[in-house]
Amino acid sequence: MLPARFDSLFARLLLAQLVLVFCCVIIFSGLMIVERNILQMPQFAEVWAPAFKAAAAMPLAVESAPVFGLPEAIRSQAGPPSGLKLEITGLPSAVVLRQLLALRGVRIDEIWLVFTDGSPRFWTQVVAPDGLGVWISGSIPALLPRWTTRTTVTFTLLLIVVVLASWNFARRVTWPLDRLRLRMQAHALSDIDSAAPPLAGPSSKAPPELIAMDAAYTQLAQRLQRNKRERALLLAGVSHDLRSPLARIRLAAEMLPESSDNQDGVASITRNVDHADRLIASFLDFVRASTADLDSGEAIDLSSAARQVVKRLALPEHDLSVQAPGRLMLQRASGLLVDRLIVNLVDNALKHGALPVVVVIAVDGNAAVVTVIDAGAGLPPAGAAQLVEAFARGDASRGAPGFGLGLAVVHQIVSRLQGELSFARDDTGHRVRVRLPFTR
Repeated sequence: MLPARFDSLFARLLLAQLVLVFCCVIIFSGLMIVERNILQMPQFAEVWAPAFKAAAAMPLAVESAPVFGLPEAIRSQAGPPSGLKLEITGLPSAVVLRQLLALRGVRIDEIWLVFTDGSPRFWTQVVAPDGLGVWISGSIPALLPRWTTRTTVTFTLLLIVVVLASWNFARRVTWPLDRLRLRMQAHALSDIDSAAPPLAGPSSKAPPELIAMDAAYTQLAQRLQRNKRERALLLAGVSHDLRSPLARIRLAAEMLPESSDNQDGVASITRNVDHADRLIASFLDFVRASTADLDSGEAIDLSSAARQVVKRLALPEHDLSVQAPGRLMLQRASGLLVDRLIVNLVDNALKHGALPVVVVIAVDGNAAVVTVIDAGAGLPPAGAAQLVEAFARGDASRGAPGFGLGLAVVHQIVSRLQGELSFARDDTGHRVRVRLPFTR
């Protein structure tokens, strides 16, 4: 399937071919007309030679009898032309005409095109035997062929053939590129194994350079996917293995005898264990966001998920509220990912924004939109791209609790669901907007 935009490579290549072909046709037609006029010059010279001699000997402003090849008779003139004029002495047909007339005893020095009263006329100087030049003029002969119905039909058929041939050539050139683009999109939005097949194959008509590029990209994508899986396994394994010793440390601390001497130490140990446990939970959320299986995804009621998140936080309605339709289904999603998405958005607004916080669920064309609005100052200018990275934190949130994984998990989930994440600030407050397509 080829892209339909006019500015696509296919359209540009097709347009370039059409322009090139028509330029070639125009140049070829011009050359054919020049050759046609050169081939006619011997016949014209044979007829015009005595007529030019007679016109040069006639009194001024007296016209000769009509001559073959010229629309009107020839008239002698008192001197060279004036006004708007163009010298054509050096044109191929004019050079041949001068040579042929010279063989017949008529010497011509200059030939001009003079534009008077909207109709061009030729002026030429005929040199008499005594060496004096006499100017004569007449209407120009038919230099261009007459446009006929047959010409129109021929041009139309030629146009159809050129368009079809250019279309086929452009498609054969851009098809491998478009297929490579689809593979890259599939790799970016899904697993490497579920992407389109490579360009190389028995029936492939792609150029060798594109096949080599596709193979190199496939190797790179597989390597990145392998690194991604290994990182997820490492984070999940380390996080899981750390929870057991942390639980034992916490249990040992709580079983210590209560006394005024160790009370502060036990509280410090418990607090640090809880902090580490929350960090491990954030690690696991980050891993789940990148590894959750969406191929067999379930249908999720986005409105219900938002209401449940707000209900669990148990804040007054004037501080945290939700505006959502009765039911809004999101196909091929994950309940765990959708819940974590809304939780992280609301948690980020509560920690780094200002009350009140409103969660709005709406429909925008073929997508569901989750918008979290708070009354805070919002993100710094050009800070959104940095803060969606893992462990990135803004200057204003350095003293607030958190690990810098909240928006990173949100960005990961939005990418897995093939959605769009954006940030904005207006009169109603700071808005974090997530657009999730219904079909993926």
